[in-house]
Amino acid sequence: MSATRLVGAYALLAAMAGVVFAAAILLGPYRAVERSDYMTYHVAARIVLEGDGACLYTAECQAAAQRALIGEEPSFVGGALPFNSPPWLAALVAPFGALPLPVGFAVFTSLGIAVLGYGAWRVTTHAGWTAPGVRPLVVVLVLTAWPTSMAVIRGQSTLLAAGLLAMSVGLARYRSGVAMGLSLLKPTLGPVWAAWQLIGGHWRAVGSAAAVTVAWLALSALIVSPQALLDYPGHVVGVTGLDAAGVHPEEMINWRGAADRLGVGSWFVVVGSVATLAVVAATWLQTRSRHLAGAAAFLATPLVIPHANQHEFVLAMLGILLAVAAVPEIRGRLATLALVLHPLLWAGVIVDAQAAAWLLFSAELAWLGVVVWLAMRGRWARAT
Repeated sequence: MSATRLVGAYALLAAMAGVVFAAAILLGPYRAVERSDYMTYHVAARIVLEGDGACLYTAECQAAAQRALIGEEPSFVGGALPFNSPPWLAALVAPFGALPLPVGFAVFTSLGIAVLGYGAWRVTTHAGWTAPGVRPLVVVLVLTAWPTSMAVIRGQSTLLAAGLLAMSVGLARYRSGVAMGLSLLKPTLGPVWAAWQLIGGHWRAVGSAAAVTVAWLALSALIVSPQALLDYPGHVVGVTGLDAAGVHPEEMINWRGAADRLGVGSWFVVVGSVATLAVVAATWLQTRSRHLAGAAAFLATPLVIPHANQHEFVLAMLGILLAVAAVPEIRGRLATLALVLHPLLWAGVIVDAQAAAWLLFSAELAWLGVVVWLAMRGRWARAT
């Protein structure tokens, strides 16, 4: 049996496992939709539809709307699960507030899956993987990875934002910037990639991204309220605290999570984050490859952002895909490493949350190391 057929058979099994896993959680007795991140988006949508956007980031306003939507949820012992996303996401999902919660969840999550799948397709196409059957396999493997399944279960906007960033890799400059600007639905995922666009002098992409950002701000002020726009930065700072509802640093896949699990101080977070960004900058200096530059940015992002849960690893997976695409001469070996990681990540289902966090954190560091090696390898090749 050929390697492509073996990968196809595995992808089929992975798809079946992913669907069964997600369906079992979402349709089981866990009230997964009511406890999902999407539920907070739906709460925000209802607040906006009721004309109360000015109090969007007020705890009392959110708690009242959440109670009206799902009733008293005993698992939220620390208070209502807060809406921590930007006001423009509330503006975008406002029509969903008129739908029943499960319907809104299904529509929003399906849109995220579609955008992520298309983004993976665009990355694969841009990389020149045009052999028959390769691109569908890549899309299936991205969509059936364990972090993607966790993002689906939580109805996370990460699916949309990561998919848009992936699309920006394979689009022309203006359209790339538009996709990058739209990815601000999840503002923490784009800054490192945007920094590369800026440092690389991709002014058309940067300009169109800035235009989309201005449009987001105007949309927020118009549909939600100017007050929500003013309150958002302070709200974000507030939820970075250890006592914020729904925040579990010990389960995070970033330097903050590693520091919490090791029981060390914030100095570890600062040193790790600065070192990671320095490695990314060095990679950008050493390579002209758009794929390696994007891989470095995407892999570093979950490590350095202050709030990174399992679903943020979706962006790292796209970084791995870009790293595999970067060097055609050894693409087969890199693809083998990526394929081995795919079932390994599913160990997160059977281990505790902290062990799963270590697994994802280690994978990010390891693949960032691969990207650095590839960048230096290219430099050595040019030198010789």
